[in-house]
Amino acid sequence: MKMKTKEIRFLVWGALAALLAAGGCSKSDDGGNGGSAEEVEGVEVTVTPDRESVLRNPFSGWVLYAGLGDGLADDYWKQYDHLACSSVPEGYVKVSDYASMLLIRVRWSDANPERGVYIWDEGVNTKQAQRLRMLMEGARERGLKLVFNFTADSRDYHYNIVPEYVREQIEAAGREVYWSTTGTSSRVWTPYPDDPAFQECYAEFMRAFAKKFDDPDITAFIGGFGIGKWGEYHSCIYSTGDDSPREAVFDWVTDLWAETFRNVPIAVQVHRWIGSTIQWDGNNYDPDSERLIRKAVDKGFSLQSAAFGMHTYFSDWEKSVLQEFRYDRPAASEGGWVRASHSLSAIQGDGYSDWGDVRRGEYEDAIGSCVNTMDFRYNSNITEGETWSWFNEAYEYVLKFIREGCYRLYPDRLTLPERLTSGGRASIAHRWVNLGYSYCPTNLPQYHDKYKVAFALLDPQTNEPVKLYFDEQARPCDWHKGAPTRYTFTFDVGTVPAGDYRWAVGIVDTSKENAVGIRIAAKNNVTPDGWVTLSDVHVE
Repeated sequence: MKMKTKEIRFLVWGALAALLAAGGCSKSDDGGNGGSAEEVEGVEVTVTPDRESVLRNPFSGWVLYAGLGDGLADDYWKQYDHLACSSVPEGYVKVSDYASMLLIRVRWSDANPERGVYIWDEGVNTKQAQRLRMLMEGARERGLKLVFNFTADSRDYHYNIVPEYVREQIEAAGREVYWSTTGTSSRVWTPYPDDPAFQECYAEFMRAFAKKFDDPDITAFIGGFGIGKWGEYHSCIYSTGDDSPREAVFDWVTDLWAETFRNVPIAVQVHRWIGSTIQWDGNNYDPDSERLIRKAVDKGFSLQSAAFGMHTYFSDWEKSVLQEFRYDRPAASEGGWVRASHSLSAIQGDGYSDWGDVRRGEYEDAIGSCVNTMDFRYNSNITEGETWSWFNEAYEYVLKFIREGCYRLYPDRLTLPERLTSGGRASIAHRWVNLGYSYCPTNLPQYHDKYKVAFALLDPQTNEPVKLYFDEQARPCDWHKGAPTRYTFTFDVGTVPAGDYRWAVGIVDTSKENAVGIRIAAKNNVTPDGWVTLSDVHVE
């Protein structure tokens, strides 16, 4: 950090900002926008960015995967705490050191074995309840927030994914479920998603789930409606035998989630046949899919897609939808190619030479779509899993996503007053840079506008804030790669005891008594609480 006294003139570069924004995820770090042309006198401070650390900011970073079924090893955390990695001198890594979140796939019947009984309730001790406790405790110990995806469709599973009480209620009303055979012998049933009893029971489950997990201290985001094949909301089967209930069901489930999960982000699947009876149809797509996704976005939904790296299933349509919303809503990515399920010839047919090359393709699709998260897929046979592949065949891309994909915000230059007069007025000039391709989604309705840029007068002995000043014009969701954003902030000093203080800046969470809520990517002069200290100031 360097300082010198000089006069700084901050200019408006709005036209350049608009040009950069129109060009997608720009690779340039030049330019600027925002603020005003007011002159500010004081101490100029430059901040050195941290380009390496895992910052664990909201809705950002690598996501570990897990589930509650028998495919989860009892020593899951032991496996991931000591994963063989030929890319580092130690020969192993602790995977959670690279991640921010843990995703748990939830099959409805596993989580809700009887009506009114849930595996997170005290006293429930099913195997699935034991696994959930193990995963939650391990995530908390490692500083990871939780993510949940749901499945409420039994096709392609060897047991019923929907609780038995749901079928009993449907049949008591004189209606039916539909049956399918998986593998060679498993006969399973699934409710029609337009069935009123299914909707009543599913809404009851979701409200109970939200009562426990609609908590930003625990949960990072919620995704996967559970309807359709693999819970990905395509290949739907309706009671009518056609798509006529499609939009009504879509409206029902999106309204339910928007009303139920009010404090953690929720995500809708970006699929070209969303809610349709069709799974895929060559290069064709349903023109209603984008309209429905937009309806969800307008209700506050974020985005997710499960086919990154697959050239057939993640093509121009998917890319264009994600680009359209890239600065309105964050996107969660999931790789489509699964080492344990797909052959080498399959990926070679998609143009890849090996599994390390697949990882590169996933990374490039993710960066091109400005996604906020990428996935470390799990397999109990560790060397067959995607996580092992990332760390042993594509380690450079693990680090590149941390450095370049995740949003990394910092004020590269500021001008701050050296003296303040209690009861007077003062001005600060500051410019912000986002080093990452993704954007910081402070505009999500579930965040309730709680993240604010705050300048603090710190007690130099304790590093505790004595006075805070909030610059409401500085919105982190506006800071995009390649477009530094400038502000001039004029404020009332208010009543402050005379003495010496230290300027600091942070992005605080106003719902947490103004504790730092988004870590700034500053390399030096960061307090344990996350404030970036800047310069000395005397109050008269």
